[in-house]
Amino acid sequence: MVKKESTRQAFTTRLIAACESAGIVGHGRNKQVARALQQQGCKISTPGVWKWFNAQSVPDGGNLLALSQLLGVRVEWLQYGMEQPADPVTLSTFTGHKNVFRVDSLDIGQRSAAGLPARDEFVETIQAIEYGLDEARVLFNGRPAENIRLIAINSDSMADTFAPRDQLFVDISVRMFDGDGIYIFTLDEQLYLKRLQLQHKKIAVISDNKRYETWYLNHDDVTSLKVLAKVIMSQARHYQILG
Repeated sequence: MVKKESTRQAFTTRLIAACESAGIVGHGRNKQVARALQQQGCKISTPGVWKWFNAQSVPDGGNLLALSQLLGVRVEWLQYGMEQPADPVTLSTFTGHKNVFRVDSLDIGQRSAAGLPARDEFVETIQAIEYGLDEARVLFNGRPAENIRLIAINSDSMADTFAPRDQLFVDISVRMFDGDGIYIFTLDEQLYLKRLQLQHKKIAVISDNKRYETWYLNHDDVTSLKVLAKVIMSQARHYQILG
């Protein structure tokens, strides 16, 4: 209970800071934010937004993504406090180049969601990749650019599926377990990249490298599971140096 309360308070602190940076201040901010989100198709009321500003609740995945776009901040920073880049990625970043589909790096930063040192599971080797719109539509199955991030794996825990330094493309709009697949998630304030598989009444946490043991999440564990993203594609790191 104390941990959940501190998580809500930390989110509220980031929310207020982001609103101030965006010029959303004063007593009318609850209504202003609610109206802007409703215009984006979100189902949220002014009292619901009030709860966000008063550490009583945290928005769900769809509202969180829309809120981060409204405020011009990274969704992973707004929810988990991971490092905010020097130049925030806003919705205008993706609409400013009409013929380019830009995929930015997932901002894991040096700290986990609770401010603890992050595992060496990931490394940032590429800041962004740009694709033509037609190619991106095929590669990412029509997903919008603001939902896609890029990160490189830095361990052998998922071999033979991924090798160290392979690039992973992830969908950050996935904020909960939505079926078998490979996810980036936090559990007990620790960051993981694992395959999650539903097995009857529990979820198996699988490392594709068989040297690592499979472990399981019971109902209580699942309630504290926080999904950051789901892996949708990978690109092997293979350089042929010719000069």
